[in-house]
Amino acid sequence: MDRAYLLEVARRASGLTQAELAARSGTSQATLSAYERGLKSPTIKVAGRILEAAGYDLNLRKLIDWTEHEAPEFGRFWVPNILWNVEMPDCFATLVIPAGIDNGPLREWDMRDRHERMGAYEQLLRWSPPEDMLRWIDGPLLVDVWDELDLPDPIREAWKWPVRIARERTKPDPLRANESFTALAWIRGREALPKQPAKPKGPRVRFIRTRFDPRPLPSQNPRPGPPDGTGGGR
Repeated sequence: MDRAYLLEVARRASGLTQAELAARSGTSQATLSAYERGLKSPTIKVAGRILEAAGYDLNLRKLIDWTEHEAPEFGRFWVPNILWNVEMPDCFATLVIPAGIDNGPLREWDMRDRHERMGAYEQLLRWSPPEDMLRWIDGPLLVDVWDELDLPDPIREAWKWPVRIARERTKPDPLRANESFTALAWIRGREALPKQPAKPKGPRVRFIRTRFDPRPLPSQNPRPGPPDGTGGGR
């Protein structure tokens, strides 16, 4: 995907006009128009600045190789070399795809529901081309349900390697200094909570008994007498 197309897609997705995006990114509308039409090519730095003004960022995209397989008892199907991520909300979309081979009856699959998502994945893995699987099958969600899917043995055997690679144990890179980004997201700004105002410090009040206090000291409290008023004497 070239930079000119990226700029137009980002601008339209953000609901901005060329004039609005040009003003936000510090360029002219004429220059931005030339970029979008492919008449001029922005540098990576300029393209990144315009995309950031539209609320996006330049990202790396994972290249996936697909291999067509064929099983005598099943037919043809496609297998990738590695898994991938599908961004939200597409990974939880409601799909309307055939239930079964040979363009069977259409059925809705609510991907928000785990069991519905399993059924949709089973159909996609069996019958769909790479374009459909790339759009709807999320790698981590596939790994989560992989052991529970009802799949033909040839498909399960062929897909076991990308699933196994996705399950490899990883550790954080101790040499990575910047932890503000991942492959799909970047912390552009962080708004800290306002500090709570400190409680006012008033003068400390000390209660000191003086000789003018009419209350008797605890050691001088008279012993309570019996309720009949006799004073308790024998």
